[in-house]
Amino acid sequence: MVKLRVAGALVLLGSLAGAARADDCLSSAALAAARVPGVVVVVLDGPRMDVSACGLANQAQARPITADTVFQAASLSKPVVALVAANLAGQGELDLDRPLTAYLDAPYRHDQAPMAAQPVFDTVDDPRLDRITARMVLSHRSGLPNWAFGEPLRFATEPGAGWKYSGEGFALLAAVLERVTGKPLQALAEERVFGPLGMRDSSFVWREDYDARVATAYDANMEPIDAARFHRPIAAASLYTTPADYARFVRALLLAMPGTPPAQLRERQIAVDAAYALDWGLGVGLEEHASGDCLFHHGINDGFQSFFMACPERKRGVLWFSNSDNGLDLAPALLETHLPGAHPVLGWPVLRP
Repeated sequence: MVKLRVAGALVLLGSLAGAARADDCLSSAALAAARVPGVVVVVLDGPRMDVSACGLANQAQARPITADTVFQAASLSKPVVALVAANLAGQGELDLDRPLTAYLDAPYRHDQAPMAAQPVFDTVDDPRLDRITARMVLSHRSGLPNWAFGEPLRFATEPGAGWKYSGEGFALLAAVLERVTGKPLQALAEERVFGPLGMRDSSFVWREDYDARVATAYDANMEPIDAARFHRPIAAASLYTTPADYARFVRALLLAMPGTPPAQLRERQIAVDAAYALDWGLGVGLEEHASGDCLFHHGINDGFQSFFMACPERKRGVLWFSNSDNGLDLAPALLETHLPGAHPVLGWPVLRP
């Protein structure tokens, strides 16, 4: 079971600049203290990437973790889908402010069992669905719940009433993206994001070539978990990727020129929590700073935790992937080391699993 919480062309920005650097690794003692078997940290400095692979992908096999180890990216799937939507909007194929149901030729069918071999559909007839736009979904204002596993889809709040994290909103958006283009989500991601950015190891569904490289998932006590394998795409949660691949995506957001689809994701849409100086853009969180907003997002699936923060004004960022339910506990040390300064997101309750 997965724990889920809370017109322009993309430009290929080049190959990975940095190799794995053992000297930048967290020590084995630090990983043991955090109860994290392995972590890969990527530091972005302008176009340069420095990769540190620390610890083990599988403890029983003593298999080292590397920049090319495959992880579940969990909710880091959402920014990728956001970029697909922004790209379609930029080319006039999607209006971010048009009701999503206007693109469908039949009532929306909600899948109650997205991780099962076969979908279990219910038809949503709540008229409030007709008020939801892509912009609302991308900024978590759809009013839909995070997930409605095993039950019909019902609204948690009124559409547009305020910020409420929702994976179900991204499921609705994905259905519309597929309808608008006539292509499945995986093909859209390959065409609009993975291909242009050189993300050859990324997929919203399991690939057989992942078998030898996938990290084993571990719980908070460092016990192995039988992690789900996604054979149907889940827009909000099923992305498989490597740290090297996902770093290319974050770099595209970090270095994007104004007016391009990646830069549009950085546009502030709603205040999330004034107490923590956090807002939300189109598919990414925004941490307010006097020098300019920093983008962030977290990923939490059972046995996998990941995070990125990128500060465009500083042209600097950091991301990490871990095969542990404790991976976000590394946030204070890693943010302080690589993006020194105050980080309100560290106190945000939603960040905690």
